[in-house]
Amino acid sequence: MYEYLTNPALIYGGPSARQAALLTKQRAPLILVHDGGGTNFSYHLLDPIDRPLWGIENARLHDGGFWEGGIPQMAAHYVGLLTKILPEGGDILLGGWSLGGHLSLEMAHQIALAGRKSSSSASSSGTSTPAAPKFRVIGMIFIDTVFPLRLGELRGPLPSEPVFLTPEQSKAMVLKDKVDLNMTHARMMVQEWEVPRWEGLKVPPTILMRAKEFVSDDPTKTFVDYVREYKLLGWDEYNEEHGKFIKDIVEVEGHHFSIFHIKNLDSITCKVRNAADELDPPEF
Repeated sequence: MYEYLTNPALIYGGPSARQAALLTKQRAPLILVHDGGGTNFSYHLLDPIDRPLWGIENARLHDGGFWEGGIPQMAAHYVGLLTKILPEGGDILLGGWSLGGHLSLEMAHQIALAGRKSSSSASSSGTSTPAAPKFRVIGMIFIDTVFPLRLGELRGPLPSEPVFLTPEQSKAMVLKDKVDLNMTHARMMVQEWEVPRWEGLKVPPTILMRAKEFVSDDPTKTFVDYVREYKLLGWDEYNEEHGKFIKDIVEVEGHHFSIFHIKNLDSITCKVRNAADELDPPEF
């Protein structure tokens, strides 16, 4: 049997004691959700960002990474994980690289729906005591997250059925092969995902980070670059329909798959920190 790391993993605990003493309010934690490969490894490469930083990995990473209920089921499970690490609830920032942005959007929508139901129930019952920790997503950070429209077509043929690893198969498989399998399953799930419609609810303000470079000279060969020439990476129509929730666009060094390479770590750390501070300004 494997001994897995805590999920979500606390990557950094927050500002130093000296910084914390100067703050008049606690900084909202940033929770970064895994990419299509299922690991949260890239987020561990970041330097401290002066606020708590958590990383969520695919809870089924070592089983193949597939969820029968797709993106909504994954998101619901991860919201449940948040109630364990933040039992008091409160303000949070969500984000993630690639698929992590999609999952953040779905999680934020589910949290918003839960908040509306909780308020409605409390009003009808005359009580203000919530049944579960109440979160408020005050912002999101999409790290080169491409709008999923037509991604299934562009990614080429996918398997008709998912692969579920037995404990024996999982133990014999190296992590790289598990990541590849998780990536395939992520593509299958995104292809079936219906992007949430926020009827009567407000999408949290979002900062979209976009890689400066193309993966190859021919963008038609790589699905992550098929809308690279567009400023919002394909989110234009959805953004307009939902109150222009994308508040800022930040270019980051490298291409989609090199954002977290060593040479780019100082830059991406700085930009993640600045984005979090823009969405949740520190007060002194």
